[in-house]
Amino acid sequence: MLPIELLKELERRGFELNYPDTIPLEGKIVSIMKENNPRYFLALPLLLMEEFDYKSIMQKLDNEKSKIGFNRIICISSIILQDEGISRGHLKKIIDDSQLSLQDDPLSWQELETYRSALREALLRQKEQGTKEKEAGIRQRSQLNLNTALSTIFSPAKIRIMEKIFQHEKLSNTELKYYYKSIKPRGEAILNESLQNYLRIISSIKKHH
Repeated sequence: MLPIELLKELERRGFELNYPDTIPLEGKIVSIMKENNPRYFLALPLLLMEEFDYKSIMQKLDNEKSKIGFNRIICISSIILQDEGISRGHLKKIIDDSQLSLQDDPLSWQELETYRSALREALLRQKEQGTKEKEAGIRQRSQLNLNTALSTIFSPAKIRIMEKIFQHEKLSNTELKYYYKSIKPRGEAILNESLQNYLRIISSIKKHH
Protein backbone atom coordinates (compact mmCIF):
# COMPACT_ATOMS: atom_id res chain seq x y z
CA MET A 1 0.00 0.00 0.00
CA LEU A 2 1.18 3.55 -0.72
CA PRO A 3 2.60 5.53 2.23
CA ILE A 4 -0.11 7.49 4.08
CA GLU A 5 1.71 10.77 3.38
CA LEU A 6 1.50 10.14 -0.37
CA LEU A 7 -2.16 9.14 -0.17
CA LYS A 8 -3.02 12.36 1.65
CA GLU A 9 -1.04 14.44 -0.84
CA LEU A 10 -2.81 12.83 -3.80
CA GLU A 11 -6.21 13.44 -2.20
CA ARG A 12 -5.24 17.06 -1.46
CA ARG A 13 -4.47 17.51 -5.14
CA GLY A 14 -7.95 16.26 -6.00
CA PHE A 15 -7.14 12.70 -7.04
CA GLU A 16 -9.97 10.43 -5.91
CA LEU A 17 -8.69 7.35 -4.12
CA ASN A 18 -10.83 4.37 -3.25
CA TYR A 19 -8.90 1.90 -1.14
CA PRO A 20 -10.30 -0.69 1.25
CA ASP A 21 -10.45 -0.21 5.00
CA THR A 22 -8.45 -3.26 6.07
CA ILE A 23 -8.35 -2.57 9.83
CA PRO A 24 -11.34 -3.98 11.77
CA LEU A 25 -13.11 -1.71 14.24
CA GLU A 26 -11.70 -3.60 17.21
CA GLY A 27 -8.17 -3.18 15.84
CA LYS A 28 -8.63 0.57 15.53
CA ILE A 29 -9.87 0.85 19.11
CA VAL A 30 -7.02 -1.25 20.50
CA SER A 31 -4.43 0.76 18.55
CA ILE A 32 -5.78 4.04 19.93
CA MET A 33 -5.86 2.74 23.50
CA LYS A 34 -2.28 1.45 23.25
CA GLU A 35 -1.07 4.86 22.04
CA ASN A 36 -2.17 6.20 25.43
CA ASN A 37 -2.61 9.68 23.95
CA PRO A 38 -5.56 11.70 25.37
CA ARG A 39 -5.98 13.49 22.04
CA TYR A 40 -6.50 10.19 20.23
CA PHE A 41 -8.95 9.08 22.93
CA LEU A 42 -11.28 11.84 21.71
CA ALA A 43 -11.86 9.84 18.52
CA LEU A 44 -13.23 6.83 20.39
CA PRO A 45 -16.86 7.98 20.90
CA LEU A 46 -17.11 8.23 17.10
CA LEU A 47 -15.86 4.65 16.69
CA LEU A 48 -17.98 3.40 19.59
CA MET A 49 -21.14 4.46 17.77
CA GLU A 50 -20.80 1.13 15.94
CA GLU A 51 -21.25 -2.24 17.61
CA PHE A 52 -17.97 -3.93 18.54
CA ASP A 53 -16.61 -7.05 20.24
CA TYR A 54 -16.00 -5.84 23.79
CA LYS A 55 -14.44 -9.07 25.05
CA SER A 56 -12.02 -9.24 22.13
CA ILE A 57 -10.80 -5.70 22.82
CA MET A 58 -10.35 -6.33 26.54
CA GLN A 59 -8.29 -9.43 25.80
CA LYS A 60 -5.98 -7.47 23.51
CA LEU A 61 -5.40 -4.58 25.92
CA ASP A 62 -2.16 -5.55 27.64
CA ASN A 63 -2.44 -3.70 30.96
CA GLU A 64 -5.03 -2.94 33.60
CA LYS A 65 -4.72 0.81 33.16
CA SER A 66 -5.74 0.57 29.49
CA LYS A 67 -8.71 -1.65 30.37
CA ILE A 68 -9.91 0.76 33.04
CA GLY A 69 -9.42 3.68 30.67
CA PHE A 70 -11.38 1.97 27.92
CA ASN A 71 -14.25 1.16 30.26
CA ARG A 72 -14.31 4.80 31.34
CA ILE A 73 -14.51 5.99 27.73
CA ILE A 74 -17.38 3.56 27.11
CA CYS A 75 -19.29 5.25 29.93
CA ILE A 76 -18.44 8.73 28.62
CA SER A 77 -19.47 7.74 25.09
CA SER A 78 -22.77 6.36 26.34
CA ILE A 79 -23.60 9.67 28.05
CA ILE A 80 -22.68 11.71 24.99
CA LEU A 81 -24.55 9.52 22.51
CA GLN A 82 -27.66 9.61 24.67
CA ASP A 83 -27.48 13.42 24.94
CA GLU A 84 -27.02 13.70 21.15
CA GLY A 85 -29.94 11.40 20.41
CA ILE A 86 -27.72 8.71 18.90
CA SER A 87 -28.42 5.01 19.44
CA ARG A 88 -26.30 3.60 22.27
CA GLY A 89 -28.05 0.34 23.11
CA HIS A 90 -24.89 -1.72 22.53
CA LEU A 91 -22.94 0.48 24.98
CA LYS A 92 -25.68 0.33 27.61
CA LYS A 93 -25.66 -3.47 27.41
CA ILE A 94 -21.88 -3.57 27.95
CA ILE A 95 -22.19 -1.15 30.88
CA ASP A 96 -24.99 -3.19 32.47
CA ASP A 97 -23.41 -6.60 31.85
CA SER A 98 -19.96 -5.53 33.09
CA GLN A 99 -21.33 -3.20 35.80
CA LEU A 100 -19.28 -0.24 34.59
CA SER A 101 -19.56 3.18 36.20
CA LEU A 102 -17.70 6.46 36.70
CA GLN A 103 -18.02 6.46 40.49
CA ASP A 104 -14.35 5.68 41.13
CA ASP A 105 -13.16 8.33 38.66
CA PRO A 106 -15.82 11.05 38.42
CA LEU A 107 -16.29 12.86 35.12
CA SER A 108 -15.82 16.63 35.12
CA TRP A 109 -18.07 18.89 33.03
CA GLN A 110 -15.02 20.15 31.12
CA GLU A 111 -13.90 16.64 30.17
CA LEU A 112 -17.41 15.69 29.07
CA GLU A 113 -17.66 18.81 26.88
CA THR A 114 -14.25 18.10 25.36
CA TYR A 115 -15.40 14.66 24.22
CA ARG A 116 -18.77 16.01 23.13
CA SER A 117 -17.18 18.78 21.03
CA ALA A 118 -14.82 16.29 19.35
CA LEU A 119 -17.73 14.03 18.41
CA ARG A 120 -19.83 16.90 17.07
CA GLU A 121 -16.94 18.21 14.97
CA ALA A 122 -16.27 14.73 13.56
CA LEU A 123 -19.94 14.22 12.67
CA LEU A 124 -20.04 17.65 11.02
CA ARG A 125 -16.96 16.80 8.93
CA GLN A 126 -18.60 13.51 7.95
CA LYS A 127 -21.69 15.38 6.81
CA GLU A 128 -19.63 17.91 4.85
CA GLN A 129 -17.60 15.12 3.24
CA GLY A 130 -20.81 13.32 2.32
CA THR A 131 -22.11 16.48 0.67
CA LYS A 132 -18.86 16.91 -1.27
CA GLU A 133 -18.96 13.29 -2.45
CA LYS A 134 -22.60 13.70 -3.52
CA GLU A 135 -21.76 16.86 -5.46
CA ALA A 136 -18.78 15.12 -7.07
CA GLY A 137 -21.04 12.23 -8.08
CA ILE A 138 -23.52 14.65 -9.66
CA ARG A 139 -20.72 16.35 -11.59
CA GLN A 140 -19.39 13.00 -12.80
CA ARG A 141 -22.85 11.88 -13.97
CA SER A 142 -23.38 15.24 -15.67
CA GLN A 143 -20.03 14.95 -17.45
CA LEU A 144 -20.85 11.38 -18.52
CA ASN A 145 -24.20 12.51 -19.92
CA LEU A 146 -22.48 15.37 -21.77
CA ASN A 147 -19.83 13.05 -23.22
CA THR A 148 -22.51 10.58 -24.36
CA ALA A 149 -24.52 13.34 -26.04
CA LEU A 150 -21.46 14.83 -27.72
CA SER A 151 -20.30 11.47 -29.06
CA THR A 152 -23.77 10.90 -30.55
CA ILE A 153 -23.65 14.16 -32.51
CA PHE A 154 -19.98 14.90 -33.13
CA SER A 155 -16.96 12.91 -34.26
CA PRO A 156 -13.97 12.50 -31.88
CA ALA A 157 -11.99 15.07 -33.92
CA LYS A 158 -14.76 17.66 -33.54
CA ILE A 159 -15.06 16.94 -29.83
CA ARG A 160 -11.32 17.49 -29.34
CA ILE A 161 -11.54 20.90 -31.02
CA MET A 162 -14.57 21.91 -28.93
CA GLU A 163 -12.77 20.82 -25.76
CA LYS A 164 -9.80 23.05 -26.68
CA ILE A 165 -12.17 25.98 -27.16
CA PHE A 166 -13.92 25.20 -23.85
CA GLN A 167 -10.53 25.18 -22.10
CA HIS A 168 -9.58 28.51 -23.78
CA GLU A 169 -6.75 26.86 -25.70
CA LYS A 170 -5.57 28.37 -28.98
CA LEU A 171 -6.61 26.55 -32.16
CA SER A 172 -4.34 25.96 -35.10
CA ASN A 173 -5.36 27.49 -38.45
CA THR A 174 -6.51 24.07 -39.67
CA GLU A 175 -8.60 23.52 -36.52
CA LEU A 176 -10.06 27.01 -36.81
CA LYS A 177 -11.16 26.41 -40.41
CA TYR A 178 -12.59 23.04 -39.44
CA TYR A 179 -14.53 24.66 -36.59
CA TYR A 180 -16.21 27.28 -38.81
CA LYS A 181 -16.89 24.79 -41.60
CA SER A 182 -18.17 21.75 -39.68
CA ILE A 183 -18.71 22.44 -36.00
CA LYS A 184 -20.20 25.93 -35.73
CA PRO A 185 -23.07 25.32 -38.23
CA ARG A 186 -24.08 22.13 -36.44
CA GLY A 187 -23.89 23.83 -33.04
CA GLU A 188 -26.08 26.70 -34.21
CA ALA A 189 -28.60 24.22 -35.62
CA ILE A 190 -28.76 22.43 -32.27
CA LEU A 191 -29.35 25.75 -30.47
CA ASN A 192 -32.14 26.73 -32.87
CA GLU A 193 -35.30 27.03 -30.77
CA SER A 194 -37.63 25.92 -33.57
CA LEU A 195 -35.55 22.80 -34.12
CA GLN A 196 -35.54 22.03 -30.39
CA ASN A 197 -39.34 22.34 -30.20
CA TYR A 198 -39.70 20.19 -33.30
CA LEU A 199 -37.49 17.47 -31.82
CA ARG A 200 -39.41 17.58 -28.51
CA ILE A 201 -42.63 16.90 -30.42
CA ILE A 202 -41.02 14.09 -32.40
CA SER A 203 -39.72 12.52 -29.17
CA SER A 204 -43.09 12.77 -27.43
CA ILE A 205 -45.22 11.24 -30.19
CA LYS A 206 -45.89 7.52 -29.83
CA LYS A 207 -44.20 5.56 -32.57
CA HIS A 208 -45.97 2.84 -34.56
CA HIS A 209 -44.49 -0.01 -36.57
